[in-house]
Amino acid sequence: MKDANWLKEAYLLFLDERQANLKALIENLHEEERIDEAILEKIKLNIVEIFSKIFNISISNNCEASKEKYLSYLDKISSPWQINKLKAIEFDREQEIIIESIKIQEADELKSKFLEYYSQSTEQGVM
Repeated sequence: MKDANWLKEAYLLFLDERQANLKALIENLHEEERIDEAILEKIKLNIVEIFSKIFNISISNNCEASKEKYLSYLDKISSPWQINKLKAIEFDREQEIIIESIKIQEADELKSKFLEYYSQSTEQGVM
């Protein structure tokens, strides 16, 4: 029996912790006057914030439906970043390549972590 509440609580906790860690890192980087690095971490934070909102919209009492909805949004939102990265590579725009790569990497990490939680909840009979 699947339990959507466990999945929701576990993944939201992960997202909240990820946001808190990134905010702390950004603050430290600003204090150290490492502004460029802080800007790159801010991009990651924005991605986490976006997908936190998307997850809240996607979650329901049906785990499978929630999974399909969340992953659909995740793929739909991140797909243009792949196209943008390819265009940036084609026109040798280094800054855009870095930014799009960071966005793609963060979305991939969030997706991977979500699937890990989803798998745990279905394998252990938690759900």
